Amino acid sequence: MKLNLLLATLLISLLAGLQSGSGDLAAQSGGGNAVGEASASLELVCSADPTVVDRGDAVTWNATICNPGPKPMKNVFLKADFDSAVEPVAFSASPSEGLVWSFGDMGAESCASLSLVVRVPRPERGFTMSRCVSGEGFVSLSEDYSTAEEAYEIGCDFSAWAEGMGRPVRSSAFVAVRGEAGAQVSVREMGSGNYSGREEVRVDSRNNSVEVFRNLSAASRPFNLSLGDKRSANYTSPWFEMIAFRNEFAGNFTHQSRRNATFLDSWYYAKLDQVGTVLISGGG
Repeated sequence: MKLNLLLATLLISLLAGLQSGSGDLAAQSGGGNAVGEASASLELVCSADPTVVDRGDAVTWNATICNPGPKPMKNVFLKADFDSAVEPVAFSASPSEGLVWSFGDMGAESCASLSLVVRVPRPERGFTMSRCVSGEGFVSLSEDYSTAEEAYEIGCDFSAWAEGMGRPVRSSAFVAVRGEAGAQVSVREMGSGNYSGREEVRVDSRNNSVEVFRNLSAASRPFNLSLGDKRSANYTSPWFEMIAFRNEFAGNFTHQSRRNATFLDSWYYAKLDQVGTVLISGGG
């Protein structure tokens, strides 16, 4: 009887263990379904047309959001982030705020699209400068005046999200902006001693013009710079002057330079624009 009772107790324990294990498996299986539902997401694709433009051109960015299912997505939003300045022109739908659009609820296996038209800005830059510098010391001067525009890229990063999503989905599209020809004047000066210089500059990107007048007088001699605590720096450097004029509209380039000069005494007037280049100079 004791043996039979022991066997019966063992059998009951084994059956209870099997039922408990079956319940754990069911719980694990149920948890897997929950993870699958939580991972429901959106699909996002975007593009830009055209992909190569000039300043002042319009570009259309298109974005398409899809809900692949199996369940509807609630409170769907789309946001556009441009990494460079653009001028908004038109939208296929009005944003709820800034560059954020609300699409409400989106049914399973459905899509929604948005189009944005923006213009690549054409900045108008210009300035006028006049200055006079005179004295004794060590001079190292580097100046560049230009109306040329460098090529660059505009990117738009779209992000979409909905209620219950862990993080938004993203898609990006890029547009290349061509560089533009211009006029440029470059000046380099270096030396120690007596220096007297006068300069007038006018730059206007609207008509791509650079206008410069410079008058320079310099004599080479050693110059001692006190650094305090009985320390000093002695500069003995002959004069170096380089002036370069580049007019990409007219296709010409002029370069003037003087090296190891004891004296500099010169002036010049230059105007570069879309019409051509005017250069007048004098002195020794």
